[in-house]
Amino acid sequence: MNLKQIVRVISLVVALFGLCSLAACSEGRIAQLEETTKKLKSEIADIRALQAEQTSNVRQLSTELHSLTGKVEEVQHVSTGKTQELEQTITQLKSRVPPPSGVPEDLLNMDDEKISQNTGPAADLYKQALQQLRTGDFENAKGTLASFVSQNPGTAFTDNALFWLGISCQKLGKYDQSVSFFSDVFQKYPAEDFVSPALFYLSDSLVKLGNKQDAVLTLQKLIDEHPNDGITPKARAVLQELQPPPAPAKRRGR
Repeated sequence: MNLKQIVRVISLVVALFGLCSLAACSEGRIAQLEETTKKLKSEIADIRALQAEQTSNVRQLSTELHSLTGKVEEVQHVSTGKTQELEQTITQLKSRVPPPSGVPEDLLNMDDEKISQNTGPAADLYKQALQQLRTGDFENAKGTLASFVSQNPGTAFTDNALFWLGISCQKLGKYDQSVSFFSDVFQKYPAEDFVSPALFYLSDSLVKLGNKQDAVLTLQKLIDEHPNDGITPKARAVLQELQPPPAPAKRRGR
């Protein structure tokens, strides 16, 4: 074997050694990469498991939040209902407070009941006036009723409002004004249900003004034209007080 051949063999051995070293190195690197890959896969699996758990927790929280929202809405609904019920009770209690003396409670209660079936600005204004009458706030009631009559002429409650204007003026000592309002009731609305009360309280204002004769004529008109009205017995009793029967004549001695 010559020198060239020996060199070639040595070169081949070195090359083989290098290839073996590289193979060994590659195998180690591959093993390391495989180990890293396993770790990454494990970490990814852990992350996915964590994500699944978090998603489950989010869904559970969403369900609980939805349930809580429903409960809150239920509480709000019940609370609103209770508030409305309380407001209704307060309104009813207010409507049961007896009005001051001289304000006919039966007529006030009747009007309260009738107007409660109506809604809107006009009805609210009238309700306000009735409440002012019930609490004895006659000055403000007078203004509220005057506004109602001015804004709502010819309605089913206009004659009522005129009557209550007469009552307000009576309580304020303005008997001449009350006479005017009571007269308007039976003159402008002769077929309405407040005519009889208007005649009765008109006679009272006339007495307060010292006009007893016209008071008697007014009561007689009430009795003649409305004999079966609920207020007519009172009118008869007052008429007897204002116009007592004449005393029997004394017999002359023989």
